[in-house]
Amino acid sequence: MFNLEKVLVVIDTDHEKQLALERVLQLAKISDFEIRLISCDYSRYLVEGYYFDGVQIPKLRRGYLNERLEALDALAKPLIDKGLSVQTEAMWGHPPFEAIVADVISWQPDLVIHSARRHSKISRIFLSNEDWQLVRTCPASLLLVKERPWSAEPVIIAAVDPKHSRGKPLGLDHKILSVAHELRDKVAGLVYIMHSYSEIPLSGTYPEQASAEHKAAMDELLMDFQIPEERVCIIDESVEFALPELEMDLQADLVVMGAISRSRIKDVFIGNTAEKVLDYIESDVLIVKPDGFVCPIKSLVSQS
Repeated sequence: MFNLEKVLVVIDTDHEKQLALERVLQLAKISDFEIRLISCDYSRYLVEGYYFDGVQIPKLRRGYLNERLEALDALAKPLIDKGLSVQTEAMWGHPPFEAIVADVISWQPDLVIHSARRHSKISRIFLSNEDWQLVRTCPASLLLVKERPWSAEPVIIAAVDPKHSRGKPLGLDHKILSVAHELRDKVAGLVYIMHSYSEIPLSGTYPEQASAEHKAAMDELLMDFQIPEERVCIIDESVEFALPELEMDLQADLVVMGAISRSRIKDVFIGNTAEKVLDYIESDVLIVKPDGFVCPIKSLVSQS
């Protein structure tokens, strides 16, 4: 599941430090794949009727994107010099995440790498930021890169939900575990399995009964994997508190978790595990999508 052939890297040419590019170089040491560097840009000053007429706009946009393409080509050159296969493209996109997803649907990469930056609370609630939207809509696996570099023997946390209490489809947890272990084998790291739960008070389930039920569900999930007991973490606490705490205790380098597509309105009130914790953990996050995931942006799907 983690045999990479094509990797799409989203570059923000306005930032000097390219976190996503650093991570793709690390992955290129353990796997041979094609790389596509893209930049999705938009300037409200280059919208017809803002300052310029319709005749000037196309020429100005081409110049704007050519500058971005030159920056991408400069970033690509060291990779090409290392013998890597790299292509570049600068595109006009508003909102940018839709242009990225359209390129994912067209190019069909195995992995998308995107730098993730902290957002305000209001941004998390209304999913206004590009990385939140990619979690929701990108049909490929998505690696959100934070600033912490990976250690020599990366620690990987696989966050699962064996009782499917958060609406995750059957098979997604098994896919998360498979991806985590395949990546572990490639980077010579360690994998910890984490499941957290929080029973609603007065739900009729006694703590001992709840603990036994969750352990039984975890045991059933792990039947196909050889996991030392000391690396299985079942925590009676809400995931938004349990996962950041475990990540800090283990000094984890990567968290692997699943994300499913929900409507925007439902996400405002419910959200999913990834959206609850992304801003509170320091490690990279690899978002795995269930088999058969369909991008919820109907206009993009209809064009494919």
